[in-house]
Amino acid sequence: MDAVGALIVLGMMIIVNVDVFGRWLFDAPLSGTFELTEMGIVAVVYLQLAHTIRVKRLTRSDTFLNFIARVKGKLADQALRMVFNLAGAIMLAIIAYGQFPRLIDAWSRGYYKGNVGIFTAPTWPLEGIMLLGATAASVQFLVLASRNAKALRGG
Repeated sequence: MDAVGALIVLGMMIIVNVDVFGRWLFDAPLSGTFELTEMGIVAVVYLQLAHTIRVKRLTRSDTFLNFIARVKGKLADQALRMVFNLAGAIMLAIIAYGQFPRLIDAWSRGYYKGNVGIFTAPTWPLEGIMLLGATAASVQFLVLASRNAKALRGG
């Protein structure tokens, strides 16, 4: 999923450059640039979220965790990290749960972004990517929480 996100970034870069040069050279913008870029940014975030969590690069402040580790020891640090990882898993599971009906609606009702006659793109692929990304990220948080639990048991 991470590689697909990187390819979408490359695609957005190409689309934006074609649009800019089309406006500059021919006074003719590329139709759908705004819509594709808007959906692409959201897709990239969800496609790369699980990998970001796995390599522990998700933006957060570790000041409190480091303080707990210094003052209360490694066990308290692992316990608190497990709680945070479980909270992340729950939050992303809630997002995935809420995303499923949106995917069904977008598919069955034919939702799209854009202007009819100029450019339209269906929204169901984006809704599916968001569901897949939130689910994968929730699972990744559960993996990290299980590692914390194993460390708490002394393994």
